[in-house]
Amino acid sequence: MARQYQRRLVPALLLALALHAGAGLSTLEQIEVKTFAQMREVERHQLKIAEKHYTSGNFKVALAEYEKFVTLYQNSVGAAYAQLMWSHSMLHLKKPATALRDGFQSVIDYWPDSHEATLAAYCMADAYRTMGEVKKARKAFNFVITEYPDHSITVRAKVALLHYARLHDDQPKRLELLNDLTFKTERSDAAKSACVEATHELARLHFLAQHFTQGKRALTTTYEGAKLFSTVHDLTVETIKHLLKKPDTRKAALTLAEQLIAELRAQCVENPDSSKAMLYRVAVVHGILGQPSDIWRVYKEIEDRFGEDDELLGKMAGWNKDRDKRDEARRIYGQFKDIIAGQKEIASMFLEEKRFKEAIAVYLKLLDLDGDHAADHQWSIAGCYEKLADWKKAIATYRQIDRFPKTHFSMAACYRKLKQPKEAIVLYNQCKVIDKSAPEASLQIGFSYEEAKEREKAIRTFQMTCKRYPKSNQASRAHAHLQNKYNINVTLGGAQDE
Repeated sequence: MARQYQRRLVPALLLALALHAGAGLSTLEQIEVKTFAQMREVERHQLKIAEKHYTSGNFKVALAEYEKFVTLYQNSVGAAYAQLMWSHSMLHLKKPATALRDGFQSVIDYWPDSHEATLAAYCMADAYRTMGEVKKARKAFNFVITEYPDHSITVRAKVALLHYARLHDDQPKRLELLNDLTFKTERSDAAKSACVEATHELARLHFLAQHFTQGKRALTTTYEGAKLFSTVHDLTVETIKHLLKKPDTRKAALTLAEQLIAELRAQCVENPDSSKAMLYRVAVVHGILGQPSDIWRVYKEIEDRFGEDDELLGKMAGWNKDRDKRDEARRIYGQFKDIIAGQKEIASMFLEEKRFKEAIAVYLKLLDLDGDHAADHQWSIAGCYEKLADWKKAIATYRQIDRFPKTHFSMAACYRKLKQPKEAIVLYNQCKVIDKSAPEASLQIGFSYEEAKEREKAIRTFQMTCKRYPKSNQASRAHAHLQNKYNINVTLGGAQDE
């Protein structure tokens, strides 16, 4: 039993050691677990020494240690890996030509069937890319794809070539690679993200060319059901907006929009339960295109098929507001089944128009209809009175609201408008019992004393604000005010210069 346990334990330990050995290394620098398991302990020890220097950034020493491994253990299963890492070390030492000629190429020449040979082929292409050798890089990436078609590294090569295709506006090659990644490449865990990105890019290109069906087909490789529909819809709308930015592509935008609308109406037939939602989406597309009459026709179609509800009435009212038909919008809001919601919209419109007396009348009506939110409506009424400069009525309304200390700050502001700073000071002092409100209350007391022409009290209050609340924004404001208005320098939190 003990020997059986040991036989099970050894591979597990090797796996743990291999994973530990790969810590801090990229996927292009890590040794395969099976290779690590086949190595002798002395060989593993030598690799650990080299890796320690490599991951510490001591690439010159790491280079020597990897070269030492190849010299001492040239017949080891780890020799190809050591040569690969020697090449990576050369790259870090800014010697790419040597890394390519004597490093990565040697891995391919001497160990052509190894896992490391595949990585070396990709690393050569990537090195050319880094060096700006575009022609050589593209050739090398194509070699990886041709020579190792089933290896996961080929996906990275395809993505690199796709970058060049975009960079040089090579549309045929770009489409070839996108179609490959979308329809042909196996979506392993390593490849999935790149394939999904390619799918989106391919769909966008088809939509830009007004090939709606092809764009949708590309997305079916990744999505299905409701997720497929929403992705198709969102990408198409995004593309329509992009095409509308330039006058010379507006026609293309209209064509693509027609295709999307046809799809939305087809969804109405295929999924009757979603018809209403689809028609609203149709209206949105017409809105994007700047076609208000078509929007209204769709709203009337919804009304004919499904009857009126507050959602539809709200959109109809909004349509009239956008056309500056505000009285008609108010009339429609007045038809809401949810009377309170309708009246709130009407009140908001009056506020937008600065018709504060009319807004007050609506909010007074809401007090009777919506007693649970009386404080909200009273607050709006008080705000309207302030806009009308009817400070006394504003104060009287604020007194009815239980929102301390907010109401007290508002009432104090009104008293100051009435040239009654002493009444404001009384209210500000009450606000100081709340820690969060105290700094602002103290600052405003100072300003109130100024308005009351009590200079010494104002200065003292500003100084106390600096002393009691040194880390607050209000202390900074008081400090600046003392300097600018009174030429007094105060150290925040303490001493002062007279």
